[in-house]
Amino acid sequence: MSEDLDLPDEITTEALLRDLRNIRQNRCTNCGGAICGHEALMSLTMGFKNAPRCWQCLANDLEHSREALRDRMASFIASRSCYNEGWLWANREEGVEPGALPGCLWPSHSGGGGNRMHEAPAANRNEPRISEIDRNHDAEWDAGSMACGDLVFELRIRLRSLKPGQVIKVSATDPGAREDLPSWCRMTGNTLVNSHHPVYLIQRK
Repeated sequence: MSEDLDLPDEITTEALLRDLRNIRQNRCTNCGGAICGHEALMSLTMGFKNAPRCWQCLANDLEHSREALRDRMASFIASRSCYNEGWLWANREEGVEPGALPGCLWPSHSGGGGNRMHEAPAANRNEPRISEIDRNHDAEWDAGSMACGDLVFELRIRLRSLKPGQVIKVSATDPGAREDLPSWCRMTGNTLVNSHHPVYLIQRK
């Protein structure tokens, strides 16, 4: 584990790595295929902690091409220290050289060096005022300081209880939510209607 992580990130990372080891022992919920460490991380990040999926089945469920999902996931994971530690763990488990892209997700680069994960996209600085997002919504959830995989895992469960088109108001004080929630919405196809940290309006697809 990186020594430059502060204590809260270390605790979060330890929990994430424990979850990854558990997921790694399972098989894809959809097709029954084996799951590599990177697929375990993608499943955890997308909120499929208890029903992990392989890369192909994740892409099918989210109606993305495999490459589009992979690239979005790589960008998102690079933006969060705990997820990035999970990526490095998966690299070590699979013998990937430092700085190289894992062959499980980039077959054409297997064994090659110098290929790095995508940098995180720049944050949106044109945030609306809180009053602009405190509008009508169909459900409300106070996530407190919940971070990383737990936040999107719980959000996914709560969205499933809503009808398509309904909106949930989420309060999430963890600083990483500024990047986690918009990125997760883009990857899953749900709509971030509006946001001003720590309040987010999310519409179920």
